[in-house]
Amino acid sequence: MLKRLLLLFLLVPLIELSVLFLIAHFLGWAWTLGITVLSSVLGAYLAKKSGQQWWATVRTEWTQEGFPVHRLGEGAILIVAIAFMITPGPLTGLIGLLFMIPRVRAGVARFVVRWVSSRFFERYWT
Repeated sequence: MLKRLLLLFLLVPLIELSVLFLIAHFLGWAWTLGITVLSSVLGAYLAKKSGQQWWATVRTEWTQEGFPVHRLGEGAILIVAIAFMITPGPLTGLIGLLFMIPRVRAGVARFVVRWVSSRFFERYWT
C-alpha cells in the first residue's frame, strides 16, 4: 500500500507538470497561469456551494428519517473533490470538477462504499 501511495504522489505531480508545460507551449505562460488560478478560485466557489447543498440535504434527511448514513460517502467524495479543485493543476481540477457534479459524486460514493465494505468484510469478518 505504501508503494502505491508513493507512486501516486510521484506520478500525479509529474503528470500535472507535463500537462501544464503542454498547455503553456500552445497558449503561453500567462494564459496557463491565468487558467490555473481561475480554476482554483472557481473550485473554491464550487466547493462552498456544493458543500452547502450537501449539508442542506443531510439536515433535511436527518429531520425526516434519522441520520443519513448513505450520505457520508458523498461527503467524503466531496472533501476529496474540494481538495482536488483547490490544488492547482489541470488534471486534479478536472477530477475535482467531475466530483462536484451530484450525480457523479453519488455514483462514485456508492462504488467506494461497496469497495470499502467488501474489503472490510473480507479482512475482518470471515
